[in-house]
Amino acid sequence: MTRSPEQLRVVMLVANAVTNDSRVRKEAAALAQAGVQVTVLGVASWGEPQSREMLDGAMIVRVAVPFTLREEKKFARKKHREWRPPFVGYKTPRAYRARSLRVQAGLKEIKADSGHAIGARKAGKTGPLAYKVGVLGRLVRRSGWQAARRGIWLRKGLGNVIDKPFRAGWRAYDGVAHRLTWPARWRRVHPDALDYEYAFGDLIDRLEPDVVHAHDMHVIGVAARAAGRAKLRGKDLKVVYDAHEYVPGIALYGPRTRKFIAAWAKHEAEYMGAADRVITVSTAIADRLEKEHKLPLKPTVILNTPDIPEVVEIERDIRAKVRLPREVPLLVYSGGITAVRGIETAIEAMPSMPGVHLAVVAVPSPKQPAVDVLRKLAESLGVEDRMHYLSPVAPHEVTAFLSTADAGIIPMLRAPNHEMAMPNKLFEYSLGGLPVLVSDMASMKEWVTRHGIGEYFEAANPASFAEKAKLLLSRTETYRERLADPAYKQTSAWSGQADSLRALYTEMLGRKQLEPSMEVDSEAPGRRLLIGPTNSAGQAYLWTTAVTREVPSIAAESLSTNSGKFDFKVHRSGTFEQYRDDLRWQLELTAWALQNVTHVLFEAGRPMFGQLKGQMWTLDVPMLDAAGIRHGLVFHGSEVRDPARHRARYQFSPFADRNDELTVRLQAANDLLREHLAGYDGPKFVTTPDLVEYVEGSEWLPVVVDPDELASTTPVLEREVPVVLHAPSASALKGSAFVDPVLTDLDARGLIKYQRVQGVPHPELVAMVKDADIVVDQLLLGSYGVFACEAMAAGRITVGHVAEHIRDLLPTDLPIVEATPDDLTEVIERLVAEREEARKVADAGPRYIREVHDGRKSVEALLPFLGGR
Repeated sequence: MTRSPEQLRVVMLVANAVTNDSRVRKEAAALAQAGVQVTVLGVASWGEPQSREMLDGAMIVRVAVPFTLREEKKFARKKHREWRPPFVGYKTPRAYRARSLRVQAGLKEIKADSGHAIGARKAGKTGPLAYKVGVLGRLVRRSGWQAARRGIWLRKGLGNVIDKPFRAGWRAYDGVAHRLTWPARWRRVHPDALDYEYAFGDLIDRLEPDVVHAHDMHVIGVAARAAGRAKLRGKDLKVVYDAHEYVPGIALYGPRTRKFIAAWAKHEAEYMGAADRVITVSTAIADRLEKEHKLPLKPTVILNTPDIPEVVEIERDIRAKVRLPREVPLLVYSGGITAVRGIETAIEAMPSMPGVHLAVVAVPSPKQPAVDVLRKLAESLGVEDRMHYLSPVAPHEVTAFLSTADAGIIPMLRAPNHEMAMPNKLFEYSLGGLPVLVSDMASMKEWVTRHGIGEYFEAANPASFAEKAKLLLSRTETYRERLADPAYKQTSAWSGQADSLRALYTEMLGRKQLEPSMEVDSEAPGRRLLIGPTNSAGQAYLWTTAVTREVPSIAAESLSTNSGKFDFKVHRSGTFEQYRDDLRWQLELTAWALQNVTHVLFEAGRPMFGQLKGQMWTLDVPMLDAAGIRHGLVFHGSEVRDPARHRARYQFSPFADRNDELTVRLQAANDLLREHLAGYDGPKFVTTPDLVEYVEGSEWLPVVVDPDELASTTPVLEREVPVVLHAPSASALKGSAFVDPVLTDLDARGLIKYQRVQGVPHPELVAMVKDADIVVDQLLLGSYGVFACEAMAAGRITVGHVAEHIRDLLPTDLPIVEATPDDLTEVIERLVAEREEARKVADAGPRYIREVHDGRKSVEALLPFLGGR
């Protein structure tokens, strides 16, 4: 998972979730099409975890940003404004209610005490003097509680009186402070700009890009600081700043106060000088940025245009959706719903346009307060029956969905930024063949007039809107002819803008021209299986090899993140350090898999694309689900074998000492694994038959060995002193404590030559197996695995403990000589003494392996998951 030295690596930053940001996606795709490795760092939706997906050829990483600094500012502000003098009012309604209830309880307690005192007096239990003393005490207590009740009333009333001027004072302060554009320090006003630093900064450093491309003012500081840190490492990290709008001219509404806007403008101004290139969305904004920031180069204009739409089959267009005949005039607005978008102007014009309907395609949804405001306005004007509110469609369906309307509208209200804006919807409408009606914002007005594709009206003037809308609707065919002109389409299409973007990168980096590749990725087949990330005992490689051999139409690959530790064959590999810490390696692997893989099998419950401590395969499941990639699990043994159940079922168990540190650790890991398994409904495979009882709903996936590679020409038991080999795995180390003394004693007696090996490279171990006479496998687990299969395939006499109920599950007799810690000495002595019978067991080994473990049965087990042959 490495790139070529020539491949350009770009990290884009944006302070949103990316999915609905068409400009970010188009620019990322334009670079990815030219072979650039693009990673887009966005922000996960509030409450959502970090996620990854491939969009348009770029890797999208949505980072969970806690906004700690922003939330602390809100908390401190709230606490500061809630301060009141001591004992004036109550801090919270709960405190007031609690104090009131305490007084009521005290008065009721006195009443109860009076009843008990009267009863005791009548019964003669209390004398006259004691009774009168009690009455006096209760009167004093009652007076105290009554005074407390009046105090509550007075304190609350005083609090209400004091509260009003405090609140009025803060409102007055805000009214002034929010209008002040000085000092408007962005670090105080917008601490979220530093929250983005803490979220993105370290990721940029770890990805080591050649270019960091900051979209909009929120993250330009993050990009500039990353470039500074790169210089400390001796790297020239280029910065591209993409100004989506003219920040000082952002429209005022709601939280967007003058101070709010001025602070963001100062943040932008502080870091814009660190950008190697500046991009923006209109010529007017480019001119202003060059002049105000004294930029050495004029910003490059990359219009926010869609590409020439392809023919897209959609279930219903907008007319079908609102059930309007073709002859009924239909205007459409598609986009965000805020006060400055001016949609109210269009609704207020509706009474002057009888018979005309207006559809509002509300992003992200028509179920939002801003749309409720539009509904109320339409109802008050009596035009609600001609209004339609719709949910947005997928980006690639927009032009086809809107195309049956008569015109698209952009009724923006006047604001400095709007005067210079060239919104995406202007081009979505026009490239979809819709004439446009725009408010008289300078840039839009000039574009519409120059190309003759619609009309403009006076902003915020319903009468002007109605007049120009009726004119436009009377001449739609004329406008549509101009919109169909190939020259206009080429001018307005994204393909031309993408060329400009790639040219900017080429010139900035001094590299060969970036050109979009027309090559089709031939690597991605109809189906591709990926098994990893452990390749335990080389099984992932052997399973995938068997799949491609038995079903050539399915490609399959294995992944190991233990490369260098073992010598098992594998298709793709990485080090454990890369798997844990190298974000760049992880994202490259993720990008490849999301673009090429259709089926994934997680080994040992571990995630495929990188892991922090404690994480499991469920980390990757949402990403694979979103990409339509099927997934399942493969368990090899100790990670899923429940120590408690194994102790209870097997006479000989490696988990006999329940207080042993390893047993305790395995039990804890097993319990955690089962918590995750409880909510997982994908297929589950186990590699040894005994594991079926530990994983509910699992299927046996037989391990695979290569009979031809393991075939041995060394005769069995012809040496006077036979060689006995024992190579305990990590899960069988406890059993080795029983095996070692027995075989060591037999060796000392001259009956055998004992070879105990551990941790040797696999090829060396295979050579030793092929040369041995007897191979002793584990004696405690009650099953058999890869090592026993290799011994049988080599025609060696294999000794091990396989429980009777496990043998009953097998399709044919298992040629493993049964032995336990209690009788291992007698078993070995018998094999050495009765050599002819022992050789028959050895001869049965290769036949068993070819029937059960040469890969064919494993493929049959996997085929339902893979979709059949």
